[in-house]
Amino acid sequence: MTRGSENFLGDAPTMTTTVELATVPSADTPGSSIYLHHDKRSYIFGRVAEGTQRAFGSRKISIGRTDHVFLSGPVCWNQMGGLIGYLLSVGGAVDAARENIIQENVKREGKGQKPLKQMEHGGIGVHGGDNLCHILAACRPVIFRQPISVHTHEHRADPRAADATKTDPDWSDDAIRVWKLPIRRARSSSPPKRRHTSLEPVDGVATDNADPDETYKLRATVSDPQVAAMIVERLMFSGSLNNTSVLVRRKIRDLKPADLAVVVEQGTVKPFNKSSSPTTGAETRDQDETVWVFPDPKDTAGRGEAGDNVLRIRNFPLPRTTYSETSMSYIVKCHDRRGKFNAPAAKALGVKPEDFKHLTFGQSVQGKDGITVTPDMVLGEPQPGKGIVIADIPSHDFVDAFTERPEWDVPEFMENIAVVYWLLGRGMADDPAIQSFIKKHPQSKHVFCAEDTCPNMVTHPGAAEIQVKMRRIDSKRFPLANFDNTVEHPAPAPDSSMELGRAGTKLQLMPRLVFDDQAMAPFPDLVGASQAVDEAVLVLAEQARTEASDPRLLARIQETEKDIPNRDAEVIPLGTGSSVPSKHRNVSGTLIVVPGIGNYLLDCGEGTLGQIRRAFGAEQAADVLRNLRCIVISHLHADHHLGAASLVKAWYEQTLKDKSNATLAISCIGRYRSMLEELSQVEDIGFHRLRFPSCPWETRDRDRDVTTRKDLGDDNFGLASIKRVPVPHCWRSYGTQLELTSGLRIAYSGDCRPSSAFAQAFRGAHLLVHECTFGDDKQDHARAKSHSTMGEALGVAREMRARRTLLTHFSQRYTKADSLRRHGPNDGEGEGEGEGVEHAAGDGGEQNEHEHEHNVLLAFDLMRVRLGDFQEAACYVPAVQALMEKLAD
Repeated sequence: MTRGSENFLGDAPTMTTTVELATVPSADTPGSSIYLHHDKRSYIFGRVAEGTQRAFGSRKISIGRTDHVFLSGPVCWNQMGGLIGYLLSVGGAVDAARENIIQENVKREGKGQKPLKQMEHGGIGVHGGDNLCHILAACRPVIFRQPISVHTHEHRADPRAADATKTDPDWSDDAIRVWKLPIRRARSSSPPKRRHTSLEPVDGVATDNADPDETYKLRATVSDPQVAAMIVERLMFSGSLNNTSVLVRRKIRDLKPADLAVVVEQGTVKPFNKSSSPTTGAETRDQDETVWVFPDPKDTAGRGEAGDNVLRIRNFPLPRTTYSETSMSYIVKCHDRRGKFNAPAAKALGVKPEDFKHLTFGQSVQGKDGITVTPDMVLGEPQPGKGIVIADIPSHDFVDAFTERPEWDVPEFMENIAVVYWLLGRGMADDPAIQSFIKKHPQSKHVFCAEDTCPNMVTHPGAAEIQVKMRRIDSKRFPLANFDNTVEHPAPAPDSSMELGRAGTKLQLMPRLVFDDQAMAPFPDLVGASQAVDEAVLVLAEQARTEASDPRLLARIQETEKDIPNRDAEVIPLGTGSSVPSKHRNVSGTLIVVPGIGNYLLDCGEGTLGQIRRAFGAEQAADVLRNLRCIVISHLHADHHLGAASLVKAWYEQTLKDKSNATLAISCIGRYRSMLEELSQVEDIGFHRLRFPSCPWETRDRDRDVTTRKDLGDDNFGLASIKRVPVPHCWRSYGTQLELTSGLRIAYSGDCRPSSAFAQAFRGAHLLVHECTFGDDKQDHARAKSHSTMGEALGVAREMRARRTLLTHFSQRYTKADSLRRHGPNDGEGEGEGEGVEHAAGDGGEQNEHEHEHNVLLAFDLMRVRLGDFQEAACYVPAVQALMEKLAD
């Protein structure tokens, strides 16, 4: 709902509106986000970068009631990399609520009770600048038919370019008013460049045939968002899990007025406008010609059809676009509120109680003796709507465009502005133009949210506290995460209107202005957490240290592992949870660091780059990136790949700093490659440096039982081969083996049910990383969701005869690993009974009449274990288990 009048008095005086600085720049949350909550609904302003929804969970901010997201800054993945996951989580919550009501109504029907009504979610509006729809629609290969609807608002024009005194809001509802402030990069600056490339396969591997020194070329304009918006709203986030994900063939003469249609011309999808376009308009085309119609969200027409009757738009590229030169900022205000109703005065004027409500809604009524009672006779002074400004200025070449906006010279815009949130690039807080603006508006508080004005503090205290407790037990496997509670920028004077941003700071805008400094997120007491480890656990840890240093154990390890290559290779789980990020575990990502050869990443869920920076710190993280050789994307579920775009861009930027021409291998299917290519049209992520050995162009989406790639070209990425086999999970799920040039073989299951084909294909792998989503008491859940239990994963390890096994990807229902461990094979009756973690993580044993080392560890986020240290780490399993059980009590 949009209202044009800023004089709308829509709220009762007692309704509250609060604003919270939910995230500020840090390793985990590279963008700042502002959460505005009204009694009726909630909004997000700023950047929804990767890690936002996980940070919201740690801050205990509800995402379920979000109605609109207003993205600030230039549209790019760094700005909105967390938005897709955020929308999926809201959709999951909506779907779960619907299912709960269905189940409750089944119970009520049996009891003869009245059924509960389903509450329909109105969807989420997403607002932003150029390329908003393109970047969302680029994700169509991996996101479709979601139970949450999304309404896009891509703002292209400057709303006050013609009339700076136009004070009507650009968007409003019954709670807030919003003015959109697009600012363009200074023309004198060098614009971002697009690399003009010709990507053709050479022996099945995509290469860049352009001259390495070829100049960059900039396309003239961003693309029309119409087709992309239809894809987002009708196919991806349609609000229904039941509608079709294909377009249906229809003749022009049969089109209905409400139909949204496209045509395909020269392999590109273009909008079909029934009357306006001379090339696609209905008036100039054969009425028997075919167009393709987007399904209504509730329509299932086309489901199950194939061939010439449907069009799968995922197989066609979006209209090409180019980089945006626009950064979006906002002025946000509450509506003015009516004054307090004076009931005694109304009664004295003879107003009937049933007419009180009319007066509060601004209507006159009849009083005693025929007099007309007007609202001003019984209402106090109205409260002007207070507001905030989100000033997103990513670099110095946007500053003048912001400070010279015409709105700042119109008093109505800056009246009652409580806070200006400055979302800045590094080193910009002292910019003279920004400081001059602040001096002109001393009545507002000015909060700096930049990398150098905010502490790189711990974002997830629960996970950090577990980490330091584990460190008390085993400091070798559990190093301290990198964080810094200090701030580079000098603190403002106590009487200054300026303030350095801290997550959690909160204020009440309405009905009266109140700043709540107590809401600021505290620095976690990690020292106290470390000292709180139970004495009995520390005794077990000391016993483990004695056992791990036993010369007999060390000699046995040396003897039994002498044939394992790269025993110094380090395994670092970056995310060990499934489905959605949680405060204790991030989603999938496992880093393998092989000294002298390179680094390899098995899946790359949202926030993986942040986890690398938390685990290694800035200097070592740069080294991790520059030595990255290959990323494996096992399948297209969002929790396994939403972090790849930002990680690839960070890798590429590191190569530019190093003046390196390095390339990076991505093992994925062609559909995922297409997504990365379309994202690269919005910003330069280094796509021309990527190689896709597992999806040659001529077989990009063709199912093959087993694929082995041995000829990896001049850049072999330290790999002798990449081998993939299909595994039972979702469409095009693969288990993968990376064989390094040293002979080290790493097998990765991705998500799947236990697969004998996978075990047999990679028999004898030195390291198996296998999913372990459920405990053995959840066999039904595992079958229904195509995952593995602990016992089943151990069964695959035995069949594969894997030398070392790391179990990961735990259901987020297991807040900590102890609950999964309690339901492990020793407690259940499933496969692997009697082969619990305690035995599996021990010193090996005999299996299937073969002497075979069966070393298994459970993964924890940011744990670090060398391949040659699995047996040593196994000594600490009893102490770790005891700690987890204590934490669960």
